[in-house]
Amino acid sequence: MACNSDFVQYIVDQCSGAGDIAVRKMMGDYCIYCDGTIFGLICDNNLYVKVTEAGKAVLEEVDLRQPYEGARDYFYVGNVDDRDYLVDIIEATLPELLSPKARSRKQALKSRQVPTSLDDVIAPDLVCSQELRAFFQQHLGSSFRFRVEFQNWLRMNSGLTFRDAVDAYRRITINSES
Repeated sequence: MACNSDFVQYIVDQCSGAGDIAVRKMMGDYCIYCDGTIFGLICDNNLYVKVTEAGKAVLEEVDLRQPYEGARDYFYVGNVDDRDYLVDIIEATLPELLSPKARSRKQALKSRQVPTSLDDVIAPDLVCSQELRAFFQQHLGSSFRFRVEFQNWLRMNSGLTFRDAVDAYRRITINSES
């Protein structure tokens, strides 16, 4: 059974004291977000909140249920009429979802891929980010741009140093200008 849109709007209104609440439809049910972070699901006209220790401490009754078949357990929140109670649950839950431990692997890798010196080694999964652009501009000048040829060189030459990358960029630029 899919969710009733009036129920979904009611939950959004009830949770709104915790921050900017948004929902995204997912196969007839909804993911619910607070300030851009998913904290639960609305399935079959029921509210489910992700399991956290802090959330567990706030709950009146700990009732773990699967929102849909095959899902992991979530906290089932039966008392959706108490607005302050819902806000307390969300405010307790969000910090655990935002902890460094909860950051995605991609974000963690991206933050490690900014070299500190020309002698740092190029990682195999290097991301051409604004921070990396700033690093190269520092060593090559403000006219540096991530050219396709240079990006391909970076992908093909992991394990070499950024000093090698700077030299390669200069060679690629000279060859393309001739």
